[in-house]
Amino acid sequence: MSSNTTPVRGGARLPASRLVAFGAPFALGAAVYAVVFVVKQPTLPDPVGIHWDASGSADGVTSSPLGLLGLVMGVFAFEFAGFGASLWQVRTTPGSRLALSVLAWATAAFTCAFCTIALLASAGAAEYTDATFPTLSHWLATAGATAAGAAVGFLLARREH
Repeated sequence: MSSNTTPVRGGARLPASRLVAFGAPFALGAAVYAVVFVVKQPTLPDPVGIHWDASGSADGVTSSPLGLLGLVMGVFAFEFAGFGASLWQVRTTPGSRLALSVLAWATAAFTCAFCTIALLASAGAAEYTDATFPTLSHWLATAGATAAGAAVGFLLARREH
């Protein structure tokens, strides 16, 4: 019996490689964001903006920069739980695994890019109201990262076959 499997509902076995493939994007995204946060945290305003209106002005704040880190880590954990539940509940076929992999990697890449760019937009601002986000360049960078994440998910799922 292979030792790289994990039991799932109904006595079926889930290869550990699938758990890694679906957990890796969220762990990687959270790690990238955390590193950028640690580097930029001294330059963040207190409080820091977490929501912007259509004109690019901050209209929501956290109680502290550490609150922002907790919020983003919570988003990654929620996404991981959602995709983990999907993998657990869905009787996966090669096509559904491919779709879930693409979506998981794209979702994690989007979250990482969007939150990291928002963090960088706030870094160096004297007040949270001084940060302007999102601009067209922010959206284009986020779209590019999302597409790259989807491509990684596709290639990893295809490699499994």
